[in-house]
Parts: sequence; structure tokens; C-alpha cells
Amino acid sequence: MYEKIYHLLEKTGRVKTAMVISGTHKGRKCLIGQDGCRSFDGTESEDFWTEYEAELMNCQDTMVLHGKEDIFVEIYAKNPRLIILGGGHVSQPVAQICKMLGFHITVMDDREEFATRERFPEADCLITGSFEELSERIPEYENAYYVIVTRGHLGDSTCARQILKRPYSYLGMIGSKNKVKLTRDKLLKEGYTENQLNTVHAPIGIPLGGQMPAEIAVSIAAEIVREKNKYKISYVDETVEQAVREKKQGVMMTIISKSGSSPRGTGSKMFLDQEGRSYGSVGGGNVEFQALKHAPEAASTEVVRYNLSNQGGANLGMICGGQVEILFECV
Repeated sequence: MYEKIYHLLEKTGRVKTAMVISGTHKGRKCLIGQDGCRSFDGTESEDFWTEYEAELMNCQDTMVLHGKEDIFVEIYAKNPRLIILGGGHVSQPVAQICKMLGFHITVMDDREEFATRERFPEADCLITGSFEELSERIPEYENAYYVIVTRGHLGDSTCARQILKRPYSYLGMIGSKNKVKLTRDKLLKEGYTENQLNTVHAPIGIPLGGQMPAEIAVSIAAEIVREKNKYKISYVDETVEQAVREKKQGVMMTIISKSGSSPRGTGSKMFLDQEGRSYGSVGGGNVEFQALKHAPEAASTEVVRYNLSNQGGANLGMICGGQVEILFECV
């Protein structure tokens, strides 16, 4: 399962899964996509998931959904891509700031003199061509952030209508309220829905009152960071991923819920292979020690709760309050 997850993650940048952790169907797993729940071999999942499909598709956080059967929903994201459409004066500082924030940067413009290495030395990909070619020139990618900053509403609408048909994590469009309204009205007449257009951040950016290109870029980057961190996602530990890619067998430990000030968040993982080597972390200290101690004897799908409050926390060497639930899986 995890090998498939990391393969898809490298390809799309975002993967959502679900796993039953209590009840009759404990241990069942599926991938959640725009077309519903699917088994890991790509076929349709069992009818069991039909009852939960709508809720699973709408879930935006890594979390446990409580019901007749508890289901752990996990969202992975890595390698975020920023696609800047338009190479004007605001685009340059946006590219610079977002490169520092860890984004893969693509800049596209229909003017050859604007999409250049001199103007965008930090860009990973520069594309010159008509915005009508966006769908052909820029592959779909789940963990994509689009910034539309073309020189007019015609370019804006050309880009927006193509992006609205593909998955994205963020779509923002620069311009005055009047320019944004013109583009929105045009797209509504073409059949795009209010719900679709309500996902567009327009005018783009958090209102900071800035007028200079760098100030506007800060507001755009701030909004992107806010959206990127809006929901809880699983931290992708490269050492855990590498162990899985090397087809090591062992026990995967995942924090599925936490309260209080425990050091690691929901979705943090640690893997113990059959040789006793561990990868990643679920927080260190005695909690991690106890989890590693329990892992070799853990059931195939088992949840263990560690109390960090008062005496329980003192015994675990972590007097920080709250509790942590760890899911153990044999993989």
C-alpha cells in the first residue's frame, strides 16, 4: 500500500487515503480521488465504502472520522508547484519569494521577452506560448498553485477556464474588482458554476495595502501559505519513504490523533523494519520508546493510546498534557 502511495505522491503531489481502524471491517483501505473511492490496485472498491464516500471526498484534513466504524483519513502532500501565468513586474518577486518557500516554479507568458532566465533566474521551468496552450504545455498536478497575472482580462479568462477543469490546491487571479467581475461574468455565461468560481481567490492576495510589486507579491505569497497550511496533512518523512521504496518489511506507526502539546502532529510516521532499524519519528522520548517496544508484537491493525497528562505524562517523560493515539500496521 505505502509503495503505491509514495509512487502516486511523486507523480501528483497529493494523495488521500482512508483506512478502517475499528469495527467489523477493520483494516480495509482505499484511495480517495475526484471520482470516489478506489482500491489500491485501481479497481472499484467494495460497496462498503459507498456509505462513506461523500464524507470521505469532502474531508480536507488528516483525521479520524467517528461513526459506526472509525475511519482514519490521511492526506499526503509534497513537492508543491507554483505556476505563474504572466511574466510581468509582479510575477518576478512572487517567483523569488515562493522559491524561498520551497515551491517548484513555472512561469508562462505569451511574450518571448518576458519568460526569460534573466527575468526569472529562480524558475525551474520557463514556457513561452499562447495561454490557449496552457493545457497542452503544463501537465495536471494535484498539488499545484496557480497565480494568474496576465496583462488583461482576456488572458485571465483564457487561463482560468482551463485551470477550473483540472485539480488544484490554489487558484488566484490578480486585478481590480472590475476586471475580476468581467472575467467572472464571462465564465458564468460559459457555464461555469458559482461554486467553481468561488474557489478562485480574486482579487488575489491578503489585503495588506501594498502598492509596490514586492509588497503585492508578499500579499500573494502570504495567501498561498495560508491556504497551503489551512488543513492538517501528513508529514512525509524522506527516511520512511525511502525504507518503503526499498521494499523493507516491518511495522508502520502513525499518529492518528493528538491533544495537548505533544511534539509531533497527526500523520507523523515511524517505521520499524524486521532488522530492528527505525526510520522517522512519532515524537521522541519515552512515547517513541514504548511504541518501538510494542511494534514487534502489534496486531496487523491496532490503535494504542498514550496518555501524556499528569502522572501518565510523567511516566512517559513528557509532562506536556494531552494524549497521542498511534496506529500500528504490519507492512
